[in-house]
Amino acid sequence: MKTAPISQEHESRARVLIADAFAGTPGRLRLFGAVSVTACLVFGAAGFLLVNHLDNSLGQERAHAAQLVRIQTIRTSLVKADANATNAFLVGGLEPADARAAYVDGINSAAATLAEASNADAASASELQAVNKVLANYTGLVESARANNRQGFPIGAAYLRQASKSLRDDALPPLETLVSAERKRVDSSANAVGHAQDGVLLLLVVVVVCLLVTQIWLFRRTHRVINLPVAFATVLVLVTGVIAIGVMGWSRGRDDKAREGPYTQTVALATVRIDAFDAKSSESLTLIARGSGQPFEDRFKSVAADARRALVDVVDPRTRSSFDVYLVRHTAVRAADDGGRYDRAVAMATGNGAANAAFGAFETSSRHALTQQSTELSDALAHARFPLLMLSLLLLAAGVVAAIVARRGIAQRLQEYR
Repeated sequence: MKTAPISQEHESRARVLIADAFAGTPGRLRLFGAVSVTACLVFGAAGFLLVNHLDNSLGQERAHAAQLVRIQTIRTSLVKADANATNAFLVGGLEPADARAAYVDGINSAAATLAEASNADAASASELQAVNKVLANYTGLVESARANNRQGFPIGAAYLRQASKSLRDDALPPLETLVSAERKRVDSSANAVGHAQDGVLLLLVVVVVCLLVTQIWLFRRTHRVINLPVAFATVLVLVTGVIAIGVMGWSRGRDDKAREGPYTQTVALATVRIDAFDAKSSESLTLIARGSGQPFEDRFKSVAADARRALVDVVDPRTRSSFDVYLVRHTAVRAADDGGRYDRAVAMATGNGAANAAFGAFETSSRHALTQQSTELSDALAHARFPLLMLSLLLLAAGVVAAIVARRGIAQRLQEYR
């Protein structure tokens, strides 16, 4: 029965003690001291978290960019394999060894990269597994086409057309969806980079204002020009904050340059190669159809136009010029075929023929350019993260030291009232 009055008495005493602690000038000193110490600690902790957020955002951007490259590699490998399979089919009988090796290389590269991409991102595993099933079906159809083609059976062409159709209808669309998703993730991570820097700037302004207000109040109350410990805390926070903003700005600049340079080039080159291999496959299918391949030639024109648009963003001159040469050689192939010189057209489009050689030069130059740009992209994003771990620890340490020093400065003034 006496619990309630005792509890009320304790609460009343607590309120009196709190009121006494913050009453008069000593109380206000304690209040300003608490605010200053809290502001410094918040500066250290929040700065640490914001820089870590920047580091994580750059890490995620790099991971998504790497996954984007993997998916584009899968797409490229599939259309490369198909381009070589259809080109080898044109020769008839036992296909050229180099074309067969290029086909096998494309299939192996696609299968290996599918596994790697699935392990790297579990969210994409189901789509990639479906693509893998299409790949297995595709290779089976190609082998049936090869077997019939060796024996001169016309049905081999039907198997080959079915294989190419399954690839374009069932494998490439889900991969294109994944590419779009990864590009959005890269953009989202890049936007977070700017938010982290803005957060540190806002934090710095708020904390410095708190410490300056404390300095001004101390000057008015104690009639002393400066409180050295609080001033030191203010300078420490200000200098560390400016360093942090500068370093984060540098990281952000490296990220922007990576996106404007290697990232843009990687996406453009991958797109060009995918469209180009698709065009090469359509060229072969047009010839295989022998007079009824206009739908494949229409597809050639469509994907070649897409490749030309993507080439606008490609800076490598060899890739641009070699693709233009290939288009000229393709025109000659079509002229020969349309003019009744079918064997001549096939010879130009296969082996050491002019069109095939021009496409080989494009494939080599674009592959080297893509490898270089994707490597530069990964390195640039890694370098952008390099100083951030030390910076986060510096901010945390500066916040703690500033809080201790500021508390000491307030304690000196409190001593004068005892």
